[in-house]
Amino acid sequence: MMIRSLLIALLLLVSLPQTATANTLTAREIQNEMLNKTIVTHRFGMRVTMRYLPGGVVSAKALLGSVDGTWRARGNQICSTFPRGPAKGTSCVSFKRNGDKRYISSEGVRFRVVD
Repeated sequence: MMIRSLLIALLLLVSLPQTATANTLTAREIQNEMLNKTIVTHRFGMRVTMRYLPGGVVSAKALLGSVDGTWRARGNQICSTFPRGPAKGTSCVSFKRNGDKRYISSEGVRFRVVD
């Protein structure tokens, strides 16, 4: 009887609709999976590598140069601020997994962690 109740509860849980935020990483997950790692994406028609460092520094490098900015967690988002360049200003995004070491931001930017 107890096993049957557990199976019914499990079936009910599995059949619940998934919310859009169900796959959104928490700020802690983002930091665990991306902090001190090299992140590769393509923005503005070029390959960009980024690295989020402890202490709130974010470094971005591309063919045309590099720029350091700041980052901070805000809820389940990471807010990055750059003083200059194509991504000048502040942008806050959330992240979802999109495969092994692959992610997609709430802005639709796809990237991967390479180390």
